[in-house]
Amino acid sequence: MTSPHPLRHHSWNRPRRTRPVAAFVVAASLVLSLGPVSEAAAATSTTFAAESGHQIMSTALADALTMSSCTSTTATKISGQSYSSITDSAKTTGQQTLVIGNAWTVVRVVEGVVYIKENVTAMQEQFGVSDLKAVNHWIAIPRSNSNFARFNTYILLPSMLGEVTPSGALKTTATTTVNHRLVVGVTGKPNIHLGLASGTETVYVSVTAPHVPVEMVASDVVQGQRETFVINYSNWGTNFRIVKPSPTTPISATKLPS
Repeated sequence: MTSPHPLRHHSWNRPRRTRPVAAFVVAASLVLSLGPVSEAAAATSTTFAAESGHQIMSTALADALTMSSCTSTTATKISGQSYSSITDSAKTTGQQTLVIGNAWTVVRVVEGVVYIKENVTAMQEQFGVSDLKAVNHWIAIPRSNSNFARFNTYILLPSMLGEVTPSGALKTTATTTVNHRLVVGVTGKPNIHLGLASGTETVYVSVTAPHVPVEMVASDVVQGQRETFVINYSNWGTNFRIVKPSPTTPISATKLPS
């Protein structure tokens, strides 16, 4: 389960299509240098009336990086199977908890090392084998290991933001309210990292500063049925304290393939 969204989060080693959404679709000893930013104090009203969809998304990504951290959450069903994930993302550390059916994985990124803990179902799906001595224990995966990249994807804030912007020609919606915030929607085709072959994606961006993403809605027809995935973004600027787990076992000391 490398980080999948229903679209892209931990895909359990399935084809990219369901590596969610990593995929929807999917961390470290941290004290952020920037504390939570008061949105009330920073709020400056704008309707984005004169800005294009690409300009709005550019502003949203810039403000998101300035905030330094956020939580993204999703819960849905994929082909009738329950899927949920919650990810606390910062610039250099993060943690994601992913549940797909009966399988679950927790991924932490701390000081350049990935740590995973998962049940036997997830381990079998992810690696094709299981090691009972490693099940439900923290496994350390260094950058040099071949499994590092797939588990590290979409956990840290810059990587997570890479799946936010819709692709293609972008249109904007009228100002509306989402999660009690005034927002404007930017609509296009799904971001390539979401794993959707077609369909639409709308990202709702706060019209008051900080102009961060509030919600993403992606929809596509899968096996003849329309499936809609929603990701909510919250806790912008929170000082997550994500520490190196202990004890840990190097993946090289397990029976898992490297």
